[in-house]
Amino acid sequence: MTTNQKKITALVALGLLWGGILAWEWLAVEEPVRVPLTNVSGPASTTRARHGTVEGLHVQLDLLAAARTQREMTFTLPRNIFALLRPGDSGADRANQPELNPGSEQALLHQEVLAGLAQFHYLGFVRMEEGWRKNGELAVLTKNDDLHVVRTGETVEDHVVVKAITQESVTLQDRRSRVEHIVLLSEEAPLQP
Repeated sequence: MTTNQKKITALVALGLLWGGILAWEWLAVEEPVRVPLTNVSGPASTTRARHGTVEGLHVQLDLLAAARTQREMTFTLPRNIFALLRPGDSGADRANQPELNPGSEQALLHQEVLAGLAQFHYLGFVRMEEGWRKNGELAVLTKNDDLHVVRTGETVEDHVVVKAITQESVTLQDRRSRVEHIVLLSEEAPLQP
């Protein structure tokens, strides 16, 4: 026998030996026993005992009612803090405006506009249904013999804008001069001239 034949016979003998071992192991191995998992360390779980009983389930009605009222609440849109301020938008801007000289033309115009806005009387406040949006509140205003029923943002007499409506007052702004005037709720009817 040559060396190549010896190598091939040794290789075949080793292959047969390994094949025999694998076949013997394959036939000797038993199917693993299937058992449910159990907790061997840590606290024992009681989910099986609770699963069959109803007393473990509780509905918290107060949380459900609170969630319902939260969903029904109306939220106002947040103010854009990055928006540029227009003159007359905030009370701080109005407070920082310089005082007008009493004899100047601007002061006379300012007084004239305030006198025109002071002629309005706030007679009443009407709140619409709960489902209406925030500007659903109405104010009843009078000026001389004219009666105006307005909402926030509406214009009266082409130059007066209703800025805000509360139960106690209405804030009016002259469109041209940006002068604001707060009209308090009148307890008496305005005097007729």
